[in-house]
Amino acid sequence: MPYNNPLLLLNSVIREEADEILGKKGLLDILCSYGTPHISGSYQLNLMTWRDLDIYLEVENLSEIDFFGLGGKISAAFNPIKMSYRNEVVARTMDLPLGLYWGIYLGDERNGAWKIDLWAVDNTECKRLTQYCAVIKQKLTPLNILQILRIKSQCWKDPGYRKTYNSMTIYHAVFEKNVTDIEEFRNYLRLFHRH
Repeated sequence: MPYNNPLLLLNSVIREEADEILGKKGLLDILCSYGTPHISGSYQLNLMTWRDLDIYLEVENLSEIDFFGLGGKISAAFNPIKMSYRNEVVARTMDLPLGLYWGIYLGDERNGAWKIDLWAVDNTECKRLTQYCAVIKQKLTPLNILQILRIKSQCWKDPGYRKTYNSMTIYHAVFEKNVTDIEEFRNYLRLFHRH
């Protein structure tokens, strides 16, 4: 796909930054010492409009102590301003993966800094999560890629993003409801929140 569109170019630039974090700055090496990392989400789908990286670390029986050890290594390597922890093996919050989570903030995400979502999950959960992304990837066409990028590029600073909707909401709106732009998406959200 040609990069003559600014949104396609932005995706390419952000992916190159992500590759630097993963490779040159050593995140993949750190993760590989604990399990098998799977880079997912907007990176895998080539739909990046902001600096957000989704990673599933496939690992059997990772203890909380080891997961905090992993968090310590990431903190030492990347000097984040904040890391938030969740134990969804215990909490089992609906629509969240069954695993341990680090939310890693390398600065103010609303001002363009990187946020890394890292989930340590077992083999079964990893397959389920990566399959979901694979299904989305199969639905992508040159036209709906641009529609999704246009909508996403106008949503990422929205205070409601992540609180009342997320990227999956955008994908569903485009694929299932034929939403093509930000106005149609806002209308879709209003209807979505009534139900």
